[in-house]
Amino acid sequence: MRILAMLLILVSTGAMDVVNTARVTVRYDGDERRLAKSLTKRAEKILTRLEERVGLTHTGRINIVLASSRDSFLKAQQGGTWLPDWAAGVAYPQLGLIILKSPKAAPGQDLNHILVHEMAHLVLGQIFKQRQIPTWLNEALTMHLAGEWGFSKQVAMTRAVISKRFIHLDQLALDFPRDRIGAETAYAESYYFIAFLRDRFGLSACRRLIRNLSFGVSLDNALLQATGQRGDVLEDEFFKWLRIRFSLFPILTSSGVIWFLATLAMVVAWVKKRRQASRQMAVWELEEDEKKEDTGYL
Repeated sequence: MRILAMLLILVSTGAMDVVNTARVTVRYDGDERRLAKSLTKRAEKILTRLEERVGLTHTGRINIVLASSRDSFLKAQQGGTWLPDWAAGVAYPQLGLIILKSPKAAPGQDLNHILVHEMAHLVLGQIFKQRQIPTWLNEALTMHLAGEWGFSKQVAMTRAVISKRFIHLDQLALDFPRDRIGAETAYAESYYFIAFLRDRFGLSACRRLIRNLSFGVSLDNALLQATGQRGDVLEDEFFKWLRIRFSLFPILTSSGVIWFLATLAMVVAWVKKRRQASRQMAVWELEEDEKKEDTGYL
């Protein structure tokens, strides 16, 4: 299968130049060598993060085609696959192949972000094959591979904790809520559920859960086999973990907020001092004018 995949890639990419690392090959056309080398390093980091964050080790080589034009992007597609004009990346999991448009072909696109998404699709696609990948797992893996843990997720999770509006994982298997608040909660919960599993049960539990789901095991049974706990019990523990982690107190006492408040206090004190100094100067000037009037000075 791998030999056939390589032949298909070579046929579809023609005489492109190549950059290699231990686990990644990037084929490129045009004057894109520097970008190609950067992509190989980025892909290697993502594969390392895959092992560190969710306990998965990707086997086989990842082939990336970096197309500098729309025509070369379409030419590289397998089996004449049709893609809309706005598409900037696509993954073929069974071939271990990712095809990306370079910034020349897709101005304004975040190439690193697209690479992370396509690598997540490739990894999960190889594991799940023809089975449906749960939406929450797909998005969680993407965020962990990207190293995304931003303040926005903390805010979304804190809001859900305060309002007591958690979403059950089985409701996030096919899609996320359409409203903004619900979607932000869904993304944050998905991300932190993997973090919770890793924190409480270790990387092996994450790996077993993903494998079990790929075999078509239900979420409840997959969690039971991965952690030894029933799904409803584990979800209650997860929500409790979130409440402890994202109560309002930790947010207000976080180092970032403390530094912000300290800086704000310094600014307020400085402004107050300047105003006091200005008032004192006005008093002195008034007194000086009065002295001049008393002595007849002009």
